[in-house]
Amino acid sequence: MRLHVITPALNEADNLRSLLPLLLNELPSGSRLTIADGGSTDDTVEVLRKFPMVNHLRCDQCGRAQQMNEAAKQGQDNFDAVYFIHADTRPPTGFYQDIKQGIEEGYPVGCYRFKFDRWHPLLWINAYCTRFNGLACRGGDQSLYLAMNTFRELDGFRDMRIMEDYDIIERIWERKIPFRIIPRSVTVSARKYRANGWYRVQMANLKVFRMYKAGAPEEEMISLYREMLKPS
Repeated sequence: MRLHVITPALNEADNLRSLLPLLLNELPSGSRLTIADGGSTDDTVEVLRKFPMVNHLRCDQCGRAQQMNEAAKQGQDNFDAVYFIHADTRPPTGFYQDIKQGIEEGYPVGCYRFKFDRWHPLLWINAYCTRFNGLACRGGDQSLYLAMNTFRELDGFRDMRIMEDYDIIERIWERKIPFRIIPRSVTVSARKYRANGWYRVQMANLKVFRMYKAGAPEEEMISLYREMLKPS
């Protein structure tokens, strides 16, 4: 299986230093790792110079959905599947085989459960919910793989600046495409919770989710999210 791993990034040099070796160690010949860069001004370029086998794509637009789409559409006929993983997420050992197995068993789309990089009882509850097969339990932090023909069928991510991960999973659910929750966990950063506190993050997520379901303008959702949460 030829896998295209894509990480959207904006000023994530420190995270890329530790993430890239974990990804490269498992990718076989014929696969590719792309950093879809939204215009980083930190040390991202210097970090990537140390990994010449990584494709550094300087995207035309900054925005996670736009960056992921631009990367996925590059040479898409050369790959069997695409795997999207955030810069502050760490995959488990064996992720390539997990994805290959899922597709071979008839699941063209799937994700992992997640756990946080620090323990707290409230964060444990969040992580525990990712075990369940419910749409409300899904999100981009869990990473997402798609068979390339399924990604094409969905026409990729919609041109959204927020909620793009939930939107594509919602469309997968609506089409009843078989979806596998891999019974292992990626490790995700708790930096947003450290900067803002669990309750404030939960309230921001809930309010934005309700606005999304009510059809609120994208700019209003982004404005509320930025107003409620400090950058992390």
